[in-house]
Amino acid sequence: MKTYKDKVAVYLRKSRMDPDSENIDETLSRHSDTLMKFAAKLELNVIAVYKEVVSGDGLFTRPQMVQLLQDIEQDKYTAVLCMEIDRLGRSSQKDGGIILETFQEHNVFIITPNKTYNLNDEIDEQSVEMQTFIARQELKSIRRRLRKGVEKTCEMGYHVMEPPYGYRRTYIDKHPTLEIYEDEAKVIRMVFDMYVNQGYGAQTISQELNKMGYKPRKNDFFSRTTIRFYLDNPIYTGKIVWNRRKRIKKKFPTDKNRSIPNPPEKWIVAEGAHPAIISQEMFDAAQEIRQKRSLPPAYKGELHNQFAGLIYCKNCGMAMQRQCSAARGNRLLCTTKGCNRSIKTEYVEEYILKFMKQVLNKCTANTPVCVQSENELQARMLTIQIKDIEKELKTLSNQKSKLHELLEQGVYDVDTFLERSKIVLDRTQNFKESLSEKQNNLKTLVSAPPISEAAPILEQLLYHYDNLDASEKNTLFKQLIKRMTFLHTKEEKINEFSLEIEWNYIL
Repeated sequence: MKTYKDKVAVYLRKSRMDPDSENIDETLSRHSDTLMKFAAKLELNVIAVYKEVVSGDGLFTRPQMVQLLQDIEQDKYTAVLCMEIDRLGRSSQKDGGIILETFQEHNVFIITPNKTYNLNDEIDEQSVEMQTFIARQELKSIRRRLRKGVEKTCEMGYHVMEPPYGYRRTYIDKHPTLEIYEDEAKVIRMVFDMYVNQGYGAQTISQELNKMGYKPRKNDFFSRTTIRFYLDNPIYTGKIVWNRRKRIKKKFPTDKNRSIPNPPEKWIVAEGAHPAIISQEMFDAAQEIRQKRSLPPAYKGELHNQFAGLIYCKNCGMAMQRQCSAARGNRLLCTTKGCNRSIKTEYVEEYILKFMKQVLNKCTANTPVCVQSENELQARMLTIQIKDIEKELKTLSNQKSKLHELLEQGVYDVDTFLERSKIVLDRTQNFKESLSEKQNNLKTLVSAPPISEAAPILEQLLYHYDNLDASEKNTLFKQLIKRMTFLHTKEEKINEFSLEIEWNYIL
């Protein structure tokens, strides 16, 4: 007889209640040991472990929870084991509702060391809802206190965020502030000098710094976007500016992390307790120059690039960026020096629209555009790989059964069993993730709709193109196209280039 103990998944996530002295790995390891021992005691058949290493406030900033919910919808589990109810989520009523409804609809129990909950039992359901409500209110209260504390600290001139390039962390009377880190501060002075006194642009400055062997903290090279960020940051004049941008919460798993500028009246500006790297006069001069030059491709709440997230450089794989200036017009360029020539956006636009008209004409004439033999080859390769992975999973399943037998016979003690079991679980999880990825890829290859089904989208895009804004064009392009790779060599004319299009449909 099947029970809720048959197929159990473990969900691990660090909470604000956990010790700050522990890093995420230490906390999750400690929780894992506790829950695995608890699982052995209750004879739970744990078949998967989800570790939320990168944890955010919203549901869609927690990839492991999203994956867990998708797996629950496929009826992979009968229960989920976690430390506490609020580990599953307490950020918003909407997110909590999605999680609990998914558990309830698929009759998945929630197991904690304190209690086991059946969400299809009215009393258990009310208990879980009450606990999540209380946890959500507690989280809101914590956030309000933290925000007020940050605002007060900033108003006093102290710096609470990650130290920017050019500075490092120090303290004044236990308050966090900044001190100049000369190895980086000299680069900031060079940036402002080249920009204000020597007339260099952000792209040229980034190239010069890369030539000299300097590197930013989190990348291997400087980009024009990084240089513009430095030029626009008043912290280098000894000021504290907080709340300049507003973070946009993810609404869907595919959304990217982004933010938009707040109006100046919402900023907190104060004289900082840290020393300045450049003068106020130099900073003001840089701002005047910036106002006269081309606009950066920063997202400010309104999309201007109809090809955003679609066109990538064939050489380096970086996304092509939009640059607009009075002198050169609207262009697409790769920010990697010497990698790919820039090109006027209108040339790319004309090429794509011309090709789409040809596709639409052949759709209406019921004539295939091309033969997708490559898709068939990829499908065969994926099928072979899937069979190999399934064979490995079967072997791991047999190993797990032997582990239980050795535990029952007393050959293994609990600690040895958990250690060996964890190794098998980790390998199983890795193979399952690989299997899921390849199955999805195979499904996409064999189930991608024919291009004829895209005819209405093509018609809408082509017939109304001149009346659509960039955001509407981008939405329609993304319905039709998965990715485009661009190449424009120095030998080619200014309007000649190659563009490979990967469609969401089978041509």
